[in-house]
Amino acid sequence: MNETPPAVRLLIADDNAATRAATAALLETGPSPVCIWHAVDGVSAVQLAEQLQPHVVLLDVQMPRLDGIVAAQQIKQRWPEIRVIVQTMYSRYQEQALAAGADEFLLKGSAPAQLLAAVFPAS
Repeated sequence: MNETPPAVRLLIADDNAATRAATAALLETGPSPVCIWHAVDGVSAVQLAEQLQPHVVLLDVQMPRLDGIVAAQQIKQRWPEIRVIVQTMYSRYQEQALAAGADEFLLKGSAPAQLLAAVFPAS
Protein backbone atom coordinates (compact mmCIF):
# COMPACT_ATOMS: atom_id res chain seq x y z
CA MET A 1 0.00 0.00 0.00
CA ASN A 2 1.40 3.40 -0.98
CA GLU A 3 1.06 6.03 1.69
CA THR A 4 0.71 9.67 0.76
CA PRO A 5 3.61 11.64 2.23
CA PRO A 6 2.65 14.29 4.77
CA ALA A 7 1.95 17.73 3.36
CA VAL A 8 4.69 20.33 3.40
CA ARG A 9 3.34 23.35 5.29
CA LEU A 10 4.24 26.54 3.41
CA LEU A 11 3.74 30.20 4.20
CA ILE A 12 4.05 32.65 1.30
CA ALA A 13 4.53 36.27 2.37
CA ASP A 14 4.27 38.86 -0.40
CA ASP A 15 2.25 42.06 -0.62
CA ASN A 16 1.34 41.31 -4.26
CA ALA A 17 -1.70 39.01 -4.50
CA ALA A 18 -0.89 37.91 -8.06
CA THR A 19 2.63 36.91 -7.02
CA ARG A 20 1.29 34.92 -4.05
CA ALA A 21 -1.20 33.12 -6.29
CA ALA A 22 1.36 32.32 -9.00
CA THR A 23 3.88 31.09 -6.43
CA ALA A 24 1.26 28.89 -4.77
CA ALA A 25 0.22 27.44 -8.13
CA LEU A 26 3.83 26.55 -8.91
CA LEU A 27 4.45 25.00 -5.49
CA GLU A 28 1.34 22.85 -5.87
CA THR A 29 3.11 21.14 -8.79
CA GLY A 30 6.01 20.11 -6.53
CA PRO A 31 6.96 16.56 -5.60
CA SER A 32 5.10 16.58 -2.26
CA PRO A 33 1.59 17.57 -1.22
CA VAL A 34 1.43 21.09 0.19
CA CYS A 35 -0.68 23.11 2.58
CA ILE A 36 -0.24 26.79 1.75
CA TRP A 37 -1.03 29.90 3.77
CA HIS A 38 -0.63 33.52 2.68
CA ALA A 39 0.60 36.67 4.44
CA VAL A 40 0.46 40.19 3.02
CA ASP A 41 3.24 41.74 5.10
CA GLY A 42 6.12 40.89 7.39
CA VAL A 43 4.18 41.33 10.62
CA SER A 44 1.55 38.83 9.45
CA ALA A 45 4.30 36.46 8.32
CA VAL A 46 5.88 36.38 11.79
CA GLN A 47 2.49 35.99 13.48
CA LEU A 48 1.44 33.16 11.16
CA ALA A 49 4.82 31.45 11.57
CA GLU A 50 4.15 31.36 15.30
CA GLN A 51 0.57 30.13 14.95
CA LEU A 52 1.00 27.62 12.12
CA GLN A 53 4.62 26.44 12.50
CA PRO A 54 5.13 25.95 8.75
CA HIS A 55 8.01 23.89 7.41
CA VAL A 56 8.94 26.64 4.94
CA VAL A 57 8.39 30.41 4.84
CA LEU A 58 8.89 32.18 1.52
CA LEU A 59 9.40 35.93 2.07
CA ASP A 60 9.45 38.87 -0.32
CA VAL A 61 11.87 41.59 0.79
CA GLN A 62 9.81 44.71 0.13
CA MET A 63 6.61 44.40 2.15
CA PRO A 64 4.68 46.88 4.28
CA ARG A 65 4.87 47.06 8.09
CA LEU A 66 7.96 44.82 8.31
CA ASP A 67 10.30 43.95 5.47
CA GLY A 68 11.25 40.40 4.59
CA ILE A 69 14.81 40.71 5.90
CA VAL A 70 13.66 41.63 9.41
CA ALA A 71 10.86 39.05 9.25
CA ALA A 72 13.41 36.38 8.26
CA GLN A 73 15.62 37.33 11.19
CA GLN A 74 12.74 37.22 13.67
CA ILE A 75 11.45 33.88 12.38
CA LYS A 76 14.90 32.22 12.43
CA GLN A 77 15.66 33.55 15.93
CA ARG A 78 12.39 32.22 17.35
CA TRP A 79 11.97 29.05 15.28
CA PRO A 80 15.31 28.00 13.79
CA GLU A 81 13.80 24.77 12.46
CA ILE A 82 11.63 26.69 9.97
CA ARG A 83 13.24 26.87 6.53
CA VAL A 84 13.25 30.51 5.40
CA ILE A 85 13.62 31.45 1.75
CA VAL A 86 13.91 35.10 0.78
CA GLN A 87 12.81 35.90 -2.75
CA THR A 88 13.01 39.31 -4.42
CA MET A 89 13.63 41.07 -7.71
CA TYR A 90 16.88 42.60 -6.48
CA SER A 91 20.17 40.72 -6.03
CA ARG A 92 21.53 43.49 -3.79
CA TYR A 93 19.57 41.99 -0.87
CA GLN A 94 21.30 38.60 -0.96
CA GLU A 95 23.98 39.37 1.64
CA GLN A 96 21.47 40.95 4.03
CA ALA A 97 19.03 38.05 3.68
CA LEU A 98 21.65 35.40 4.38
CA ALA A 99 23.10 37.43 7.27
CA ALA A 100 19.58 37.59 8.74
CA GLY A 101 19.50 33.80 8.79
CA ALA A 102 17.67 32.96 5.57
CA ASP A 103 18.37 29.43 4.39
CA GLU A 104 18.07 30.39 0.72
CA PHE A 105 18.00 33.52 -1.41
CA LEU A 106 16.33 33.48 -4.82
CA LEU A 107 15.63 36.09 -7.44
CA LYS A 108 12.01 36.26 -8.54
CA GLY A 109 13.13 35.79 -12.13
CA SER A 110 14.74 32.45 -11.28
CA ALA A 111 13.65 29.31 -13.09
CA PRO A 112 10.67 27.56 -11.49
CA ALA A 113 12.88 24.51 -10.91
CA GLN A 114 15.11 26.59 -8.60
CA LEU A 115 12.18 27.58 -6.41
CA LEU A 116 10.93 23.99 -6.30
CA ALA A 117 14.42 22.75 -5.36
CA ALA A 118 14.67 25.35 -2.57
CA VAL A 119 11.27 24.49 -1.10
CA PHE A 120 11.57 20.71 -1.54
CA PRO A 121 15.35 20.17 -1.07
CA ALA A 122 15.22 16.45 -0.27
CA SER A 123 12.88 15.57 -3.12
